[in-house]
Amino acid sequence: MIKKDVRNVSTEQQIKEDIEQETRKIFQKKKQLLDVEAELDLNFIDDMPMVGENIYGEAFPHEKPPRVWLEVFAPDVTKKEIVETICHELIHIKYPNLNHEDKEFLEKVDYCKKI
Repeated sequence: MIKKDVRNVSTEQQIKEDIEQETRKIFQKKKQLLDVEAELDLNFIDDMPMVGENIYGEAFPHEKPPRVWLEVFAPDVTKKEIVETICHELIHIKYPNLNHEDKEFLEKVDYCKKI
């Protein structure tokens, strides 16, 4: 029984490490392609998120340096969700005056997801 618990913890830790590595790689690529300076603050949560999303992000464009804060529910998050959230937050940093519901903002997020 104890060995099984240790194996589960090890597997969960490996999943988090894999997701962290992939998330940081995506973040670096997207910020370079968009020519955005920003730091990534990546956090993992252990319980199912209250908002029903596997990843949640916030952009802090006026901090020095600008920062993207992500909270990830590791077991269920998908690469598509990671890319979409990173793009959304990087566009907030690059264009802090655009409303996230504006057509122009959404077009820029879609562009980011495709590059």
